[in-house]
Amino acid sequence: MSRKTRLTLLLSFILSFHLLPLSLFALPSIDQEGSSEAEAAAAAKGGFSEPEIVYYESDGLQMKAFLYKPAGKGPFPAYLWNHGSDQNPSDSHALAKFWNEHGFVFFVPVRRGHGGNPGDWIVEQEKILKANAANRRRIFSQIVQLHEKENDDVVAAYRWLRKQAFVDSKRVVVAGGSYGGIQTLLMAERDGREKLGVRCFIAMSPAAMSWGKGMLWGPRLSQAVKNATAPIFLLQAENDFNLGPSEVLGPQVDAKGPPSRHKVFPPHLVPGMDPSDHRQGHGKFFADSAAWQTEVLKYLEDCGFSVHPAQHASAIH
Repeated sequence: MSRKTRLTLLLSFILSFHLLPLSLFALPSIDQEGSSEAEAAAAAKGGFSEPEIVYYESDGLQMKAFLYKPAGKGPFPAYLWNHGSDQNPSDSHALAKFWNEHGFVFFVPVRRGHGGNPGDWIVEQEKILKANAANRRRIFSQIVQLHEKENDDVVAAYRWLRKQAFVDSKRVVVAGGSYGGIQTLLMAERDGREKLGVRCFIAMSPAAMSWGKGMLWGPRLSQAVKNATAPIFLLQAENDFNLGPSEVLGPQVDAKGPPSRHKVFPPHLVPGMDPSDHRQGHGKFFADSAAWQTEVLKYLEDCGFSVHPAQHASAIH
């Protein structure tokens, strides 16, 4: 083959690539890859997006929180959810979906010592105190102080939330379950004392796992209920670890008058779990909005919220 012929073939080969569409050679951009991952994650959770990680300040410390915003411009009512004793609290995705669909911002502040936040985990601190217990009453007083210190985080997170432009600062609900229920009642007391402006409170199974067992939560939380001025809804499932909170605190909540109330719901059972497993009536109950939504939404209506089970963000005001 002559040199001229070889040059002609090479030139034709180069020109053939030039005529191919550039999209065949394009690499995906970072944005495209990130979008695909986000879409896949949303699909895995039924099309519902991941939370936004935000930070609030408490005692000079940066604390993380999970934030979910409903569709629309707002400002929206907000539902602040106090997590339990877990060292690494979940983002409460199922609850967030429920409240977003009803037009609420859903906000989960992570307290000190939980979820990688600075500080010591309260459960470990309690274990140390109990291991060195010589005087039960004094030890319990120290345990209460730990919870009250964490309540500083809850109040700081609430104040951060109220300042956000997308939140209706006059329509904030503070709720929580288990240790989060303790935090909710402690904050109800502080709201009565400090005029924080919380619209109402929802306490699920406050201290139910530690009720009795040498813990004197009855008198301390009775004091919190007495000092609260905003409405409280206290609720438990019948198969919770201990119904002491409803038996002791329930009548005190009812005595405050409507819209305050308490209710013990029927046993909450999860298919496949041992019927004697009290977790079904505790954390599983909190997470299952179908178990309590009718009563909770009615309570919120009685507290002045325009909320109905099938309502979405555009209908909330």
